[in-house]
Amino acid sequence: SFAIPALDIFTASCYNNFMEKIFYAETGAFGPTERVMRKIFSEYCGMREIEIVKSETGKPFLARTPFFFSVTHTREVCFIAVSDENVGIDAELLSREIDYVPILSKFSATEKAEIRSREDFLRHWTAKESVVKWLGGSLASDLKKIDYLEGMIFYAGLELPVRLSHFEREGHIVALCRANDGPPPPFIRL
Repeated sequence: SFAIPALDIFTASCYNNFMEKIFYAETGAFGPTERVMRKIFSEYCGMREIEIVKSETGKPFLARTPFFFSVTHTREVCFIAVSDENVGIDAELLSREIDYVPILSKFSATEKAEIRSREDFLRHWTAKESVVKWLGGSLASDLKKIDYLEGMIFYAGLELPVRLSHFEREGHIVALCRANDGPPPPFIRL
């Protein structure tokens, strides 16, 4: 874990600043993720110190705050979803050349039927990865248990109470997994 400057008491304006936003910057623009998090929480909340810790499953979270976050990186851009509820985010470059056919062995037959192009694959892949991050799990143990079918998410055959949204930003497809079905969150360039 690492410490970042924070407030002792959360103000209403601080809390409202993080109802749900996606921050993004060029990968490496601020150095390690720690610096990006410091920038976000100091500029948007005036926090003097926060502590990022990990759950038993390895999912990072902010200790002693009402905020959740999820991070994803590509070669070009880092995206960080911050919310007052659990979130999971994943992104892939839309231009990424990938031979996805061998990877389809990790998808159910029903999912495979929905994947007819590289773009379809990227949409399904980012959906599954964002759900893994929302769950706090791992691709190794959860990938084959998750199905993204007709816009719904299933885990071991049961529909999860989550909403999945896809966005295009900076030449990426971005998947956001969250519990609510609210409006699209704003994207904020750092």
